[in-house]
Amino acid sequence: MKLNKKKFKKIKKDAEGTQMLTDGQVAALAEKLNNEINFPIIGENLEELLLAKIIRRIDRKVYELLPNEYYSLVKKSSDGISDEDAENIEARMTPLINEKINLPFLSEEMEEKLIGFVLNSLINAMRKNLKLEEKKIEE
Repeated sequence: MKLNKKKFKKIKKDAEGTQMLTDGQVAALAEKLNNEINFPIIGENLEELLLAKIIRRIDRKVYELLPNEYYSLVKKSSDGISDEDAENIEARMTPLINEKINLPFLSEEMEEKLIGFVLNSLINAMRKNLKLEEKKIEE
């Protein structure tokens, strides 16, 4: 496979992007995560909003660190990585993302749990025949 103008155009477009997940995927993850994690003091609606913002931050960092050819597998259930590859990616990405994202209003344990949940969901969706759930966004 040789690099040509078309391929360089795609590389440039990939480099200009900042995130991969759709709003519906973020909403579905936030809802699922909201059932797992409880923030002290704030109510459920604010929790889900806060979680969506955190998921977007994680999405941006994963987009920066993981080649789009892997990350785009979240949207393609027909292609995918092996279970072994998924475990390796998750083991390498989790500490990297945790190092790059700091959520000072959460304990380190809670931060690690939250980041781990999101990464696990994303990486599992990269496996063959799996896909990340998407929630319909209301007007």
